[in-house]
Amino acid sequence: MARHDIKEARKDNVIDAALQVFAQKGYADTTMTDIAKKAGVSTPVLYEYFKTKEDLLFAIPEKFTAEPIKIAEYVAPYLRGAEAKIRALVQGYLTIYDENPHYASLVMLELKTNRRFLKTKAYGMVKKVAGGLLDVIKEGIQDGTFKEDTDAFLIRSMLLGTIEHLCIRKLLLGEPKNLPQYTDPIVDTILDSIRKQSKNISINLNINDLEAPEIKAERDLQNRGAELKKKKK
Repeated sequence: MARHDIKEARKDNVIDAALQVFAQKGYADTTMTDIAKKAGVSTPVLYEYFKTKEDLLFAIPEKFTAEPIKIAEYVAPYLRGAEAKIRALVQGYLTIYDENPHYASLVMLELKTNRRFLKTKAYGMVKKVAGGLLDVIKEGIQDGTFKEDTDAFLIRSMLLGTIEHLCIRKLLLGEPKNLPQYTDPIVDTILDSIRKQSKNISINLNINDLEAPEIKAERDLQNRGAELKKKKK
């Protein structure tokens, strides 16, 4: 393995260790020494990769966001229509948070409240994914899939807000256990309100089916009695 590859592998190991320690002890109570011990390196070596604990904190979302971006860029050309792309992006968010609870905890409980994160390269990558979702919604408006007066920013906020709410609920309460299963309910519930052509649903009900059994039985007896009287006549 080349020296550069060894260095990158060690850096990844440090990031993974930091994520675990942050999740266990919380960002505020974690020290660089704690992370160094978890990563199996000396503290001076750790500082060769990251100057501060906050730099290390911001490196975590950069690592976790890079791969989904590559996957999204690869899959996007094979998806037809705005709805399919939105569904894929929502599923991507839910899957990452579901399969990486430590990362989800870090994002929802630490990074969301850190204003300095907004100035990092990692935030730029996160913003790129969220921007892609906004672009797909706008695409749906332009091609006539969604209503012309649709507020793309609001719809994106509804999608991401719902995802974050479910994720935080799972982190704090342990439910729901399977986040990806909510992909279709989230997308369908929100997009139903902006589809240009709503789904035509026809429900044919027989009023007799809605009657209580005893009322229906009494009515049937009355009808039979009337029929017998006619026959006797």
